Amino acid sequence: MRIEVTPITMSEEEAMKVARGGGNIIGKAMFGKKDITLQLWYLENREVIFNLDYQPAPLMRWLGKTGSKRPSQKIRMIVEGTRCTASYAGEPINTREIEIEDSEAIQKTTYSDEEIIQTAKRMAVRMVRRQIGQVPKAELYQMRSIYRPYYIAFYGELKMGTRVRYLPIPADGNRVERAL
Repeated sequence: MRIEVTPITMSEEEAMKVARGGGNIIGKAMFGKKDITLQLWYLENREVIFNLDYQPAPLMRWLGKTGSKRPSQKIRMIVEGTRCTASYAGEPINTREIEIEDSEAIQKTTYSDEEIIQTAKRMAVRMVRRQIGQVPKAELYQMRSIYRPYYIAFYGELKMGTRVRYLPIPADGNRVERAL
């Protein structure tokens, strides 16, 4: 299967060092001594690009200076396929196409295209409204699937029927910050 992926920038040794840390001090105390198994997985994300059209300001409409061309711009959002959360991407995402033989190393999204588009549109409109002060009309321009590589650190023995702790480590160096 051929997929578009972001380039891997982290080595397995660096990922193992992060995994030995367990994420934080509590994780290190709980999982630091257990056997760690690293696996490389590719998780599906969607790059969604919207075309935003703006209404002229009320004063300009009242004065009749709206003009024939309405202001517009394109905005790029990335929607994570596992949680359906959107984030802003300022620059185009560098990808390359690779061949994957192991289909178990690929995790596709479980969300529909409509849910992904609505999540990205909601975040884009909210972000632009806070910056500009008006609500633009957002139309889908383009959407594509991008797979991000993750090293998944499994703590303990991988046996069927047992609970195993894990830590996903982004292997492409792009960290997505969460807002509470």
